[in-house]
Amino acid sequence: MSDRRSPSRRGILKGAVAGAVVAGLGAAAEAAPADAELLAMGGDLAALAAQEQAADVVSDRLHDAAKRSCPAPSAALLAYAYQGEPLFRPLGDGYTLNTGPYGYLLKRWRLCDSLGAVADRWPEVSLMADLRTWEDGLRAAGEANGYAAAMREMERAAQAAHALCERIAVAPATTPAGVRAKLQALAYCHRGEPGDGTEWIAETINNTPIYGRGFTMDERLVYSVFRDVCALVGGANV
Repeated sequence: MSDRRSPSRRGILKGAVAGAVVAGLGAAAEAAPADAELLAMGGDLAALAAQEQAADVVSDRLHDAAKRSCPAPSAALLAYAYQGEPLFRPLGDGYTLNTGPYGYLLKRWRLCDSLGAVADRWPEVSLMADLRTWEDGLRAAGEANGYAAAMREMERAAQAAHALCERIAVAPATTPAGVRAKLQALAYCHRGEPGDGTEWIAETINNTPIYGRGFTMDERLVYSVFRDVCALVGGANV
């Protein structure tokens, strides 16, 4: 759910805006019976989002604990560095991977593998067995202390929430409350984007994309309307 410009994501957004126009946002009417299911789905989505967030917090804590309890990396891994940055950084009694050198190591290993280079010419090749041993130890520690279970719970909640967003997207909204449920779904789909909610909306409206392509004027206007609708209907956690 990270592709912010997928057709389905745009469809959710434009559906919310169209529903807002039909509903007449100036009215303070109660939700019509036709919106009852949509509002119930909004409540279910909020519950799933809370479950996902709780599992995420737990998984972060348990992942650090697994790193501290698993066997230490080999001396060769601890000695490896890229551009002055070590492959492993100390983490309490354990170690954590440093993303820059780790990415470079994997890139070099894939290149070596594709070229059939010998290990004595490409030292990164000889490190992969040690790295897999450490990762296996980390995986076992994560299974033992509940980290893996927390990750499975987070994935379960995320998949259920995604399926619910698909249902919300196709359900018609006839009231401001129904529109808010759609905005809530859109806000959920954009969680995890760079920056907070205000930033990812402003990034589109101002046409300063961080992914390297500009937005069309209609896309910018749609997001501008989305921002204003959020304010009119009381916000949607964006």
